[in-house]
Amino acid sequence: MTALVPDSAWASLALPDGTAELRRFPMREAPADAGWLRVTASGICGTDVRLCADGLPEPTVLGHHVVGELATAGPLAQRRWGLVPGDHVVVEEYLPCGHCETCASGWYRLCPATDLWSGGRRIGTVPASVEPGLSGGNAEYLYLPANAVVHKLPPELPWSLAAWTLPLANALDWLLEAAALVAGERVVVLGPGYHGLAAAAAAKQAGAAAVVVCGRPSDGKRLELAANLGCETVVLSGGAGPVSAIRAALGGHSADVVLDAGASDPDTIRWSLTLLGFRGRLVLTSPKEPATAAVDTGLLTRRMLTFRAVRGRSPRWITRAIELLASGKSGLDHVPTAEIGLAEVGDMLARLAAGTGPSTPHVVVCPGTVRA
Repeated sequence: MTALVPDSAWASLALPDGTAELRRFPMREAPADAGWLRVTASGICGTDVRLCADGLPEPTVLGHHVVGELATAGPLAQRRWGLVPGDHVVVEEYLPCGHCETCASGWYRLCPATDLWSGGRRIGTVPASVEPGLSGGNAEYLYLPANAVVHKLPPELPWSLAAWTLPLANALDWLLEAAALVAGERVVVLGPGYHGLAAAAAAKQAGAAAVVVCGRPSDGKRLELAANLGCETVVLSGGAGPVSAIRAALGGHSADVVLDAGASDPDTIRWSLTLLGFRGRLVLTSPKEPATAAVDTGLLTRRMLTFRAVRGRSPRWITRAIELLASGKSGLDHVPTAEIGLAEVGDMLARLAAGTGPSTPHVVVCPGTVRA
């Protein structure tokens, strides 16, 4: 075993009953085409909460918004990734095959090998029974297999800020590519969560004329964070008039883009479409529950509206996200970070599922602080 990594590492192991426990896993020397990452920060997002709450089929080390330092890597891996031990990196969750038509087209995020809906696997979803078991970010070390997708980070970028890389890259892809947002347009973001605040920051950086972030009464503190980013905010009380309240926040104008990043029922799709002006775009970031929504096709055609569903991001937006974060202009450095140790992961996932988590959506697991 190389001296750069220990013989074993602690991890938070999520269990099928919705709880989590600390467990120590043995580590092995990385083969020539793989490596080990010393995890410094692993962001918790809504997907982690849902996976745990819904009941995992097997014990799993969760965590797929991962940044850290490359501890060791074989010569083939170093050459392929363009990295050397000591480099700071962000790890994408995807584990694509690299040779199918989807991968060849650049859309490796949709590769069947890494598509959860097709039985594929990703960082943070591989069962711990698959050796070496450390396949998620909620651990001191993360195993990087040959098909891991990693990107170099500037060494001066703080780890807690670097943990925003994937959410911000997602938001940039969804707004600037999927929605084709241009400067001067008006944006509405539904949901002030991890991706909602990232989208608000991305819209401001893109030069949106107005950005309105909407949330529930329980989202008061998070809406304050959106206001600190320079956004207008609207509380959706569940009563009449969400459209009129949002339009008032837009100064009486229609929206050009509505990005639905909220955990809400499908009725939001119906009234979101009425917010849009001619050639407006509605972007849906996750499925609704129930999944079926009533859509006014007459409104769609009369206003020439576009309805886009999105998943993940293309690599160029990771590059842009890193640039924004390193420049200090993203605004996300003003969003507080709730840091927890590995022993606190289970409790935090339960709190987030119950709606009693921190007021900030930026919850980061810092494995160096086990707190056993």
